[in-house]
Amino acid sequence: MLSNKDISITFMSGPHDGKTLNFEQPDAGEERVLLIGRREGCDIHLHFDNQASRLHAKLGIVSVPVTASESVDNPFMLTFWLEDGGSRNGTFLEKERASIVGRVSLRPGSLFRVGRTWLRLDVPLSFDEDPEF
Repeated sequence: MLSNKDISITFMSGPHDGKTLNFEQPDAGEERVLLIGRREGCDIHLHFDNQASRLHAKLGIVSVPVTASESVDNPFMLTFWLEDGGSRNGTFLEKERASIVGRVSLRPGSLFRVGRTWLRLDVPLSFDEDPEF
C-alpha cells in the first residue's frame, strides 16, 4: 500500500512487469540512495536479469528544505538523480541510445533501463496526513 510519504518504482518490463516497489521519502535535508542490481540486498533486486551487474546503478532521492510559508511549516522539495555504478552494459534514460555518464537528474515519470529491465520513477505523493481545511 502506498503511503503519502512514499516514492515508488514500477517495473515496466520483465517478469515483474507492473509490480511497484515503495520506499519511504527521506526527511527534509536528507538523502536516500537506492541500490539497483543483481546482488542480494539491493533495494531494487534484479536477480532475473543477466544483463544487470551485481551493483548496476544508484537512484538518489534528496529532500531539499525550502522557505516556509504561512500555510506550510516545514516545506521541502524532492529531487532525484540516477548514476551508473560502473556496470558493463550501461544505464539508459528514456530513449537515449548512449548510456548515462556520471550522475544525471531524473524527474518523476521518467523511464530508465538497467540491464534489460525498464523501470519508472513514479510521481511521489507528499501531503499532510491531517490537512486543515
